[in-house]
Amino acid sequence: MAQEFLERLFPVFRIPAYRWMWGSSFLSSSGFISFTLVQGWLILDISGSPLMVGLAPALSGIASLAVSPWGGVLADRLDRRRVLIFCQLLSASILLCLGLLAITGLIQVWHILLLAPFQGINMGLQWPVRGSLMYDLVGRRAVMNAMAGQFLAFHGASVIGSFAAGFLLEAFGPGPVFLGVSGLMFLAAALLTRLPHTPRTPARAVSLWQDFQEGLGFALHDRPVRAVLGVILVTETLGFSSRAMLPVVARDLLHAGPSVLGLLSTLWAVGGVTATLGLSSIGHIRARGWVFIVAASGFGVLLLLFSFSRSLPLSLALLFLAGSFGAIYDTMDNTLLQTLSPDAMRGRVMGLYGVLTSGFSLGALLMGALASAFGVTTAIAAGGGAVSANALRAIPAARLIGERSAAEPEAAPPAT
Repeated sequence: MAQEFLERLFPVFRIPAYRWMWGSSFLSSSGFISFTLVQGWLILDISGSPLMVGLAPALSGIASLAVSPWGGVLADRLDRRRVLIFCQLLSASILLCLGLLAITGLIQVWHILLLAPFQGINMGLQWPVRGSLMYDLVGRRAVMNAMAGQFLAFHGASVIGSFAAGFLLEAFGPGPVFLGVSGLMFLAAALLTRLPHTPRTPARAVSLWQDFQEGLGFALHDRPVRAVLGVILVTETLGFSSRAMLPVVARDLLHAGPSVLGLLSTLWAVGGVTATLGLSSIGHIRARGWVFIVAASGFGVLLLLFSFSRSLPLSLALLFLAGSFGAIYDTMDNTLLQTLSPDAMRGRVMGLYGVLTSGFSLGALLMGALASAFGVTTAIAAGGGAVSANALRAIPAARLIGERSAAEPEAAPPAT
């Protein structure tokens, strides 16, 4: 019954390889969300500093920022399946180390900060490879439906992971949660071994640096791609980074503990699940540029409103809506970049996307600094306002973005 329901909303579930990848994404996302919540609360508990809460994801983001472009280059050269399996095993090993340190009572903030860059390297390699591999498995016509399915996995896992992490953290402490998440990551890697080897274009006789330059040149000179990346830069850096401040919101604004922290993240994820299900039921969308811009702008406005809430029910409702708009934005930005990019350039464009999504981690440091200096309300409000204003700047390119993305492959311009 569950499979029939999913196949009705997401036709790509009829593809066996996609189902294996979806399952791996679900487990990996469950672990990532749980890890983020537990890490933030643990650092806040040890140090008492919102700035330190933002520092760990910032170090991860710096490493991801440095690695992502080369991850995109490798995605266009290597077996994407093997690279993705390596990334999952690396993440599982990092979490295993944190769990053992926490269970033995030896964990300190510097341990988390030391391992954070390795998590960033993992994410920098993983983002461009995962997106490109998914396109290989389903093809151009199904990519939007496939992306909606992937974000259903992420937000569905967030519902379970957030809810479970909050209560398990309060009941057992961070160590057992870290170890459980490590097990999920190892299982996610095992599922990826069921994927077929996809054919790769033979590597050209050029250096990695030349490949990187070619990808960067295409992104900077192609107007639709440049406009989409510009919206992503600010939305990731100043919008989604607000999620790192949820432990501070729970403690300082709502005067609550880990259970409420889990509820805040859960409602964000429930909104994401609702939006992805609705988006998949619509089917083909031609005005993708407009949907993308409206979703990003609305997401910023909802964060702005959330920053001023002191009521738990109102905060939960606003996070539900923010999660909905954020999920639509996420689905569209991935769909747009993959359909706007030529086949030979897709990995490198997704590598640049990985650079910009690293802004989440760097933005978390900025949010932590602003929250320490001016309060968490000011930090989140400033980020939300900047996201909305920046998204509106892309309106002149909205029509061209949609037309290019919805065009057949032969209508897409070649790489420059």
